[in-house]
Amino acid sequence: MTHFDTIQKGAQQMGAVLSDETIQTLVKYLAMLEKWNKAYNLTAIRDVEQMISLHLLDSLTTLPFITGTNIIDVGTGPGLPGMVLAICYPEKQFTLLDSNGKKTRFLTQVKMELGVHNVIVANERVEKHPHQGEYDHVISRAFASLQDMIKWTLPLPKETGNFLAMKGVYPSEEIAALPKEVDLVSVEPLNVPHVQAERHMVVMTRKG
Repeated sequence: MTHFDTIQKGAQQMGAVLSDETIQTLVKYLAMLEKWNKAYNLTAIRDVEQMISLHLLDSLTTLPFITGTNIIDVGTGPGLPGMVLAICYPEKQFTLLDSNGKKTRFLTQVKMELGVHNVIVANERVEKHPHQGEYDHVISRAFASLQDMIKWTLPLPKETGNFLAMKGVYPSEEIAALPKEVDLVSVEPLNVPHVQAERHMVVMTRKG
């Protein structure tokens, strides 16, 4: 089975409707990630099949949560889930923020080579990010504890915006320690094809 088929089948299993063109772009992104990873160590995962399930399909599980149009991915690394989402949602605007220069250089290259024009790559620390109060969604995947995520990103969403934190097992201790500035909206289980481990999306909003 080709990488195209694996991504297509995985997306279908999750109920994600992706055009052939979108899947083709994801395949190209995957090839670039594999190539750059050899030189720059962008992710600990080396095996391409594992990259598809643990990175690409894992990122695709967040598609239903992206209802707004202006999104920031904090601690995006090599673009997970931000670049994957930007490829799937060309009509929405994504800011991919990471303080690691190797990772943001990779993202700039992806943006150029694959023509992903709806992405701004921000090589900076999140607390220095100038666009506060502008985002519909502040998303992060394995960036930090929920407490730290909120501490660093609290000013970023609009009043109507939310925080989307991708987590592994149900993070009951982190939820119990949530700062008083936020409300927990829901914790949704995420089902990633070919991944046995538990995954959850924690949805939070700033207290009005």
